[in-house]
Amino acid sequence: MAEIEKYGVIELAQAITALKANTAELMQRKKELQQLNRWFDVALNNMGRGLSMFDAEQRLIVCNKQYREIYDLPARLTRPGTPLANIVRRHVKQAIGRDDPKEIERQCAWIEAHIAKLACGETFSYTQHLQNGKTVQVTNQPLAGGGWVDIQEDITERRKAEQKITWLAHHDPLTTAANRVYFSLELENALQHLRPETGFAVHWIDLDKFKEINDGLGHPVGDELLRSVVGSLREAVREGDLVARLGGDEFAVIQAGVTTVAEAEELTRRLLAAIRAPRQVLGHELTIGASIGVVLAPQHGATAEELMRNVDLALYSAKAAGRGTFAVFEPGRADTSCGQRATAAASR
Repeated sequence: MAEIEKYGVIELAQAITALKANTAELMQRKKELQQLNRWFDVALNNMGRGLSMFDAEQRLIVCNKQYREIYDLPARLTRPGTPLANIVRRHVKQAIGRDDPKEIERQCAWIEAHIAKLACGETFSYTQHLQNGKTVQVTNQPLAGGGWVDIQEDITERRKAEQKITWLAHHDPLTTAANRVYFSLELENALQHLRPETGFAVHWIDLDKFKEINDGLGHPVGDELLRSVVGSLREAVREGDLVARLGGDEFAVIQAGVTTVAEAEELTRRLLAAIRAPRQVLGHELTIGASIGVVLAPQHGATAEELMRNVDLALYSAKAAGRGTFAVFEPGRADTSCGQRATAAASR
């Protein structure tokens, strides 16, 4: 009996020793797992992009803080198990200020269509423009066994930078008017969409004696004068017309929806009056004039090259008539007729 008890105690001691060893191993593994979880959280929340994972039942598995911040989500909507429909409802309410069952249904249908693509193993991206002003590039990738992972990149600043670069490429930084590049693009675009009932006119404007003011009073005064002139031109044209600075003291206006010379001349007179108006520029009261050449499309040219050549001839005629006036190009009698028309315009 004593021998049996002896062996029983030994087995119990061995079992206890093994249990302690197993417990120690489990505790060590638990610590390692906790450390891995901490590393995972650090990596997840410092990856620079939003990340969210949804299961096959469209329930949230996990998301990081960037995801929460991009979509401005409260904590209750970022807990594991949250239905995607609840998050969509939040987006709709933020966008229109109220719950809208039809809009929620529309967005859920759109999501269902994309989930079907994911189920086929497709990966795709799209851009979201959020109510909070952010622009987000979203990439969806399918998960094994159903579900998907979303990666959200806030590209707001990148888009702003791209827009700024595009703006600078198409605008004069001094006056903010369209530049020669944008003018040329819009001229080609107007020609491509030209219809018999929707012609357009080009007004080529050259300021008279600007160089004297610029050299005599200094470049700051000259620069401010150019900005002031652009402001006057914008006030004279209609919405939809384009005001461009082509360089130096040369400007152009594309007047949309013009079919007759009389319509073009009406705007030309407004442009001249707007430019001639006395203006205060950095403490100087200045008055400046301009010469303007005018062409109409398609009457005076079917290509940009033809129109620009003919409007240049018209501008030359206006200057030859004594400046401060305008000339409309007349086919077949370029120099003579333009000059006669400019003289008549000057007398008026």
